[in-house]
Amino acid sequence: MDTLLKVTMMVLVLAVVGCGPEKKPVGPDTEESLLLQIDQKFENPDAHYKLAKIYHSQGQWIKAEYEYNIAIGFAPLNKWPEAGLVKLYEETGKPDRAAAARDKAMRTCNTDKELIMLAKALQRENLNEHAKLVYEYALTVAKNKGGIYKEMGYYYLTTGDKVRAEDAFRKSLEIRPYQPDVSAELGRMGVKVVAPEIVHQKSADSSPANSQYEEEVLQKK
Repeated sequence: MDTLLKVTMMVLVLAVVGCGPEKKPVGPDTEESLLLQIDQKFENPDAHYKLAKIYHSQGQWIKAEYEYNIAIGFAPLNKWPEAGLVKLYEETGKPDRAAAARDKAMRTCNTDKELIMLAKALQRENLNEHAKLVYEYALTVAKNKGGIYKEMGYYYLTTGDKVRAEDAFRKSLEIRPYQPDVSAELGRMGVKVVAPEIVHQKSADSSPANSQYEEEVLQKK
């Protein structure tokens, strides 16, 4: 009887207390909550960027520009604030400043990956022409041009230009033959991709020569 009473009491306590404090749902970021985060830690690029987006949507151009620049300064590898600033200038009728902001963002990119990130960030803001110029610039400086052509292929697909997309994917495969994802995209376009083969050659003295790859052959079905 005593044991049953103890079990009953424990069940009642758990029912009242619960297993722990109830977690409150996280609401959307507001100007007030973001300003509080910044007040607690000014070096918070994510909060500055989100605040810039709020001001941008409200048409508070000067505040948005300030917050975008703060976010860029604290997180230069995050390309979203740079793309947001370019869009801000475009929407306020300042195409020259938009181009200057884009060019500055390009010059701060130290790797192929960063250039691709910038181009994609611009695409995310529906700034396709700016993104295209970044890809074209990347082709002049990139170490891995095959990777740039690949991303250009996807870029052209998103803009509906299948002819240029196919051309970019072909060029990517010419540089880097073994790319199953690129081959798959070309296959969906109706292009037959013949996988490269290793050709073994012998020199005149019959000593084995180094293996070499055949040229990638792309044919229409």
